[in-house]
Amino acid sequence: MTLAVGIFDLFTYGIPGALHLSLIIYVLARLQIIDLTSLASAPSALQVVGVAVASYLLGHLAYPLSALLDKVAPRWNWSVEDARLDFVARVPESRDRAFVRTDVSLLLAAVELHDKEAAGEITRLQGVALMLRNSALALVFALVVAVIELVVGPDRVLAGGCAALLLVSLTAAIRHGRRVRHWDRLKTLEICFWIPDIDDRFGSNHR
Repeated sequence: MTLAVGIFDLFTYGIPGALHLSLIIYVLARLQIIDLTSLASAPSALQVVGVAVASYLLGHLAYPLSALLDKVAPRWNWSVEDARLDFVARVPESRDRAFVRTDVSLLLAAVELHDKEAAGEITRLQGVALMLRNSALALVFALVVAVIELVVGPDRVLAGGCAALLLVSLTAAIRHGRRVRHWDRLKTLEICFWIPDIDDRFGSNHR
């Protein structure tokens, strides 16, 4: 479980934060506020620690904005109810079982108590979904920078190509992040289907 939490933190905060940090360094270098040569001359261990800490902090700071972007983005989305309907369509015998109507966070807690290894797989999917969602915000900022470079920069062809690539990447990150989020809900329901007596735990909540 310690490994799963580490992977979750890396995906959710570390990788998106590293994207934000890279963009900040690029902008500061383009504005000639910092010297990349001086940064590169710092001790390697200090660079690694500094990048890791800065990325993690930036990932946390950008998290609320990433959540807001996810809400205002076009609705290529699957809700929890969509996951339930999809699961019941695949497994009709689960239609009248109590766990299907239970909050997915409680179901995940039940999976963690039943099988920590299986819960780790769900956590990994959640981390990937959040990584893609949170990375989308960095791609938005990068797209803005690319458009500015397209207007005022010296190499407009390269800037235009980057802007197009970033727009495609942004769209793909949002859509696939939501698809993976749907998968982690389905995986939760699939595992719960095989947990003995799970309906007895939640059945009284739906009488």
